[in-house]
Amino acid sequence: MAIVVGVVITLAFVRLGFWQLDRLDERRVANTTSEARMSEPGRPREGVLGEHGQEVNEMLHRATSVEGAFRTADEFFSPGRVVSDRQGTLVATPLDLADGTVLIVVRGIVPPGTPGPPAAGFEPPSGSVALVGRIDDGEKPIPIGEHVPEDGHLASLSRVDLAYIDRWIEGDVLPITLILEEQTPPDPGGVPLRIPREELTEGSHLGYAIQWFSFAIIVAVGVAVLVYRAGTRAGPTEAFPDGASRL
Repeated sequence: MAIVVGVVITLAFVRLGFWQLDRLDERRVANTTSEARMSEPGRPREGVLGEHGQEVNEMLHRATSVEGAFRTADEFFSPGRVVSDRQGTLVATPLDLADGTVLIVVRGIVPPGTPGPPAAGFEPPSGSVALVGRIDDGEKPIPIGEHVPEDGHLASLSRVDLAYIDRWIEGDVLPITLILEEQTPPDPGGVPLRIPREELTEGSHLGYAIQWFSFAIIVAVGVAVLVYRAGTRAGPTEAFPDGASRL
């Protein structure tokens, strides 16, 4: 019975190892796609949307340019962020576009304790602005849910959850965000620390695969030892069932 269990465990470990290698291949393909998109020249938002429609995954990481007006009154914070080893508060500001839709612009990080929103000393310019940045799809909601603002005005949240933001921001919020890189005209005061481009890595999949294969080898060796010992014990008994000894 122990031998059967050992074989099953070995096969399971081998399967987990190949699963991690599959995940590694998927990560490499995704990284190649992201690198290609980030190397593309920026295009106006209308061109990106015209080519990819509402397929958010096809727009991720692409550079784009937009024009609109910041709605500073609806700016919100997301505290407790770390960017380039600097802790701070993420600042996101809705941008009203000419077609009536609303684009959430992640302007960057301001020092902890900055009064606001709007972020005191880091206010965006009023009137029309031209922005260049990369497209993102926001962040997944936290499992426990966001705190419901008592006055109905969204001022702070844990994640840039676009579905949740759409409940509190007037207008049709687009299913994408813009990670701001360039802005004309610039902020009249301080400029938030921009969010750098994501560092593309292969993750820990290769290490996990080696780990599972190592476990499989260890268990397989143990199974082989059990088989050998079982064969050694069974040999004399099968050859001489009456207990006689060889002359």
